[in-house]
Amino acid sequence: MRALPAPGDPVPRRAVRLLRLMVFDGFRAAPGLMTAVTALLVIGGVAATCYPLGFRILLDGALAGDTGELVWGAVFVGGLIALSWVLQAIGATEAMALTDRVSIFHTARLVRLVSGTAGVGHLERPEYLSEIEQISARRRLLAGAPRQLMGSIASVARIVALLVLLASVSPWLLLLPVAAVPPLLADRWAKKIIRGNEDAVAHDQRRAALLFSLATTTGSAAELRSYGLADHVAAEHARLSAAVDRRTGGEALKVLAVQGTGWTIYAVGLMAAIAFAVVETTHGVLSPGALLMAVTLIRRSRAQLATAAVRSGALLNTLTIADRMFWLEDHAAADAAARGDAPAPGELREGIRLRDVSFTYPGAEAPVLDGLDLTLPAGSTVAIVGENGAGKTTLVKLLLGMYTPDSGSVEVDGTPLRGIDPAAWRARSTAAFQDFARLHLPVRETVGVGDLPRLDDTAAVTGALDRAGATTVADTLPDGLDTVVGTSWTGGHGLSGGQWQKLALGRAMMRDDPLLVVLDEPTANLDAPTEHALFERYASAARRGAELTGAVTVLVSHRFSTVRMADLVVVLEDGRVRERGTHEQLVAAGGRYAELYELQAAAYR
Repeated sequence: MRALPAPGDPVPRRAVRLLRLMVFDGFRAAPGLMTAVTALLVIGGVAATCYPLGFRILLDGALAGDTGELVWGAVFVGGLIALSWVLQAIGATEAMALTDRVSIFHTARLVRLVSGTAGVGHLERPEYLSEIEQISARRRLLAGAPRQLMGSIASVARIVALLVLLASVSPWLLLLPVAAVPPLLADRWAKKIIRGNEDAVAHDQRRAALLFSLATTTGSAAELRSYGLADHVAAEHARLSAAVDRRTGGEALKVLAVQGTGWTIYAVGLMAAIAFAVVETTHGVLSPGALLMAVTLIRRSRAQLATAAVRSGALLNTLTIADRMFWLEDHAAADAAARGDAPAPGELREGIRLRDVSFTYPGAEAPVLDGLDLTLPAGSTVAIVGENGAGKTTLVKLLLGMYTPDSGSVEVDGTPLRGIDPAAWRARSTAAFQDFARLHLPVRETVGVGDLPRLDDTAAVTGALDRAGATTVADTLPDGLDTVVGTSWTGGHGLSGGQWQKLALGRAMMRDDPLLVVLDEPTANLDAPTEHALFERYASAARRGAELTGAVTVLVSHRFSTVRMADLVVVLEDGRVRERGTHEQLVAAGGRYAELYELQAAAYR
């Protein structure tokens, strides 16, 4: 299986991608809101910083008995305070709306990146799932990147305005930012501690989340109670949560110490600046109004700095999530680059061949398929049998292009499958799996999505249900094909496991001219007679497909009464083909197949 791309980018490329994420994505999602939020936050922030200049005008005017200065100072203070309140209030509301719009944009991108990958192997890798979980859990934070950037720009504008006003009092007050360096560095250090802790506890958090889902969802409720596992699951969830809490609490104390030290140093610098302004006023260098303005600005500088630190910290935290999103984009890009672009054949003439195919799951030591050679002749129905773990499902997923072999190749009429456009091959393939999806939709959509262009074609849907032997499911529902199935929705109609499976089979029957039909234990929830009757239908459909397009039907079943219908039976063992032939040939040979067949036949005697 292809390795996932390593995280990390060259600095220039990363800078470009961050610019896209923080600026261009905001303009793409909501150009008007992005512009408005930027203007509102910057102008409102500057207005909120500059109003102390009015205090200087007011006090000096009062001491000089200048009525005009008093009026001007009052208008200046009142006007800027009112303007800052209005602009910042509107800006905060619009910024939330901007985050909502960008969140929708990023969620759609996340769905495309995860589901748009040709194969499914990445969804079976813990390290990949951990990354996806981190992105999904914090996608709201990621969506706030444009807002955070605009807020940071507003903070910079406020700090610049503050420094200009301080410089108008005394150039020496421009040294105040030096005292701001320790808390800023401390904040970055603290965020690094927090990010390290998040990575360290991610595994335990994921396990705790899985246990929570296990304890609170209907799928596992019966078994938890049957085996008396409810208390054990609850205790394990509590243990993991406590472990996460202990580590997080310890790291929180480190963060407190680091940030407390930084802000203590800043407080000393702030008091020194105020003392300097007072001394200068007593010596007649500064007016009382200038002192009042300077003290107000110095006091407000702490809030300005704290806001800037919080925003920069949030921005740095967002960058961590952004790096994960970039990692995901790189994975999707690597997958797209490895895809073929050749069209799928119009019909099969030779068939499908697996040539010296080996495949190992991530983290496994032994290959599940090892040097496998197998030819599936055009127009044939092939049954794959073997014990659990023999590689049956792995084999069919390789045929469907959902996995890529570690070595060897899968060939379609002599053309490597990896050279064929995956979308084109999927359009000419169909499959029904034992672990089928239960789509909580109207029946016509639950079945119709098997051939999306014909989703609204009632005749196609009813034909597929007929071929799947599932017409009785729709007929017994209150609104027929328009009945919403599943209990996720109010008024949704609950189905039995067998009914769900029949709808999944109908979905697999939607395509009229597939080149490959895969039936991987698709009737596990049905009784043997029903399964046998269904496979007689499938055998008839397979013969029609063989005549029209040379289609290959691959059947995986543990019931030999069904397997014997196949033109070719393949026995897998230890990742290789141990036996192949017709049912009669393999029984006569007296090998592994005959042994398995006899064991099952004896159970029915």
